[in-house]
Amino acid sequence: MARRRAKVLAALAALFAAWASGRSFAAPAPDFQEMPGPGILYEVVGEYKLPKPVVLSPHKVPRLQADLGVNVTEVGEDAYMVMPQQGSNLRPFGEVEEMYLRDLRGNTISPEKNPGIRVEPNFVSEEEETEIMDELQELAARYGYNFAADEAASSWRMTGRDEGTNSATLAPWGWGQNFSRSELPEGLLRVVAKLEASSYPLGPLRDVTVNIRSSEDYQMVPHIDPLPDGPNSFVMSLWSSAVVTFSPVASLRREVERANDDGFYAQHSYTDDDIDCLVPRRAIYQFSGNARYLWTHAVRPSLPSGDGTFERWGTWDKVLRRQKDRAAIIFAFADPLEL
Repeated sequence: MARRRAKVLAALAALFAAWASGRSFAAPAPDFQEMPGPGILYEVVGEYKLPKPVVLSPHKVPRLQADLGVNVTEVGEDAYMVMPQQGSNLRPFGEVEEMYLRDLRGNTISPEKNPGIRVEPNFVSEEEETEIMDELQELAARYGYNFAADEAASSWRMTGRDEGTNSATLAPWGWGQNFSRSELPEGLLRVVAKLEASSYPLGPLRDVTVNIRSSEDYQMVPHIDPLPDGPNSFVMSLWSSAVVTFSPVASLRREVERANDDGFYAQHSYTDDDIDCLVPRRAIYQFSGNARYLWTHAVRPSLPSGDGTFERWGTWDKVLRRQKDRAAIIFAFADPLEL
């Protein structure tokens, strides 16, 4: 098993090297029977393992698109690249994005420079927030697991995706093609219905993941969500606001030492090309297109001071006081597929 898996990984590495260089290629013939799903290519940037938008699969396009929740195009023998829907299908960037997105010089982000980030303020009411959190705290006792590094902190995570965590009990709603929305609590079902009734063209819901934290001292490292989650990600922030940092993978690669220096990026961010998204309490931010596949998203470590714990928004001239309690609920949808 291990030897066959190594052959598959070697084939994937050779494929990506050829694809990245622009050369034509024919994929080697790895033993696909050892692959539980599409063969995902990864790039390692320092400590960050980032999935590439290219996969290997022996199956026909309809099967692969169902596996990933996104349209694909063939780029080689048994090799496919994801093809998410065009940003022009979504609502235009507007004043809301200008209000909440900043570069590291404190400038607003023009529509031309926005990689695919949108903000929907006041997506739920205070009453809805209370109902949702009451439901989630009850569910966390049954299906959540504590992923806090500090035993004094409490950071609960619930997901229907098997993440290989021995202590995790999977949430009953499942993941991917097997997602069962009927298992969601009522509060989250109403959020899903509101998203589906919005101006976003969406396929089936594929993932709901819940993170509940009760500590001011936390961070989320730069990452790209698993490809089979689907191409449309929505994240709702409850109990407190947050600053989420988007970084282009090309810049992380170019500034790899800086991007992996926690002391440096806590003060200055991961790259000079980062975009900070201020997410108000009870808002949702959505990312798709390049922001989903070619940019990472992260939460930088906060910096404590005598007056509290703070994180920058664009520059240190504008800061957010970090609150102890925060919940982030991720909703991931497929695209409407061309089967």
